[in-house]
Amino acid sequence: MLSVLLLAPVLVSSCLSTDDSDNGTSYADMAITSFTLGTMNRYQQKVSSTTGNDTIVKTTFTGSLYPMTIDHVGQRIYNQTELPLGTDAAHVICTIGTKNNGVVYLKRTYNDSLYYHQSTDSVDLTQPRVFRVYAINGSGSRDYTVTLNVSTTKGTDIEWTLRDSIAPISDMPHMRLVAVGDSVRLADRNTVVAANKTYGPFEGMELLGASSHELYAFGSDGELVCSTDEGETWQTEVLDEAAALLPRENIAIVSWPYANVDNTDYVLMAGNDPNDDRAMSIWRKISTYSDSGRWVLMTQDDQNPYKLPRTTQLSLVYYNNSVLAMGADMNIYQSRDQGITWKLLADYALPARATGTTACLATDESERLWVVTDSGQIWQGSLR
Repeated sequence: MLSVLLLAPVLVSSCLSTDDSDNGTSYADMAITSFTLGTMNRYQQKVSSTTGNDTIVKTTFTGSLYPMTIDHVGQRIYNQTELPLGTDAAHVICTIGTKNNGVVYLKRTYNDSLYYHQSTDSVDLTQPRVFRVYAINGSGSRDYTVTLNVSTTKGTDIEWTLRDSIAPISDMPHMRLVAVGDSVRLADRNTVVAANKTYGPFEGMELLGASSHELYAFGSDGELVCSTDEGETWQTEVLDEAAALLPRENIAIVSWPYANVDNTDYVLMAGNDPNDDRAMSIWRKISTYSDSGRWVLMTQDDQNPYKLPRTTQLSLVYYNNSVLAMGADMNIYQSRDQGITWKLLADYALPARATGTTACLATDESERLWVVTDSGQIWQGSLR
């Protein structure tokens, strides 16, 4: 391996003239001046329109639309704008420009040996790679570490597929859509599913929702309570505002892991605001296994131009690092700031052929959205 490294500059210079003539001028420059990506492959999971099964679809895009930044001081090359999710970083064609025809070699992934890079070579950039440029006269070299940044987040457009049609659902206002693994089902609103286990109904309780380790309900006395032992015992929740400000109708709860804190959930609750017939009342709490935390009212006053509009048949889901809400109008609203502001998403809109007056929304463990309308349509959505 050492012999390859030592011979590289010798091999480069041996085939080139060192005379200061028009045909073979020698330079001592060692710099990569451009790094351009070629046509890139992208693999996306989609639902077949004919079979309804998941399938992998290959597409291509123009890599040069994602400029590579060259940091000569730090000796690194990288793209500031991430490549789309699903980009094939293992087979990258790239064209490299150098100052005064410097020659580029690439360090192998499994040892420190080098090989000559050609513009037709397919390069594995799933991990940072070292490219070495030699001066054309063999007087020296400079290393650049190339990093290809590929998004781990899906795009913003939802592709909807009509998966089935069933009989119209007359009692939809009393139902909620729950996910069990990779499937969904309609359940009575007084039941919830957590970790693929169904809870409720509990006598004397109005069950509202669940986090990874707590169940939430209104008790027989109307107090907001929680259980950490699957409904065996219940404790009164701590509120930062008066209980009279809690929503009492059309309530939905969603939770997700909170930041990078182990065994901690961010829990969001929304329902009809008792003091505002135009908006929903939004509450949240940060709950750990050792401390249930307190519920905090997230003010939806007139200073907030993006309040969640009052609706019925409310569903909340955590999807693509944001919270989605759907109500009776079958519009989908998104909050990217944990419930403070809500914006109507045109990219998530159901197709024009979706029928019904109200619907339920859920997401499964494969990160697919599901919508069931009261007309009996079952839609599945996936990010493109």
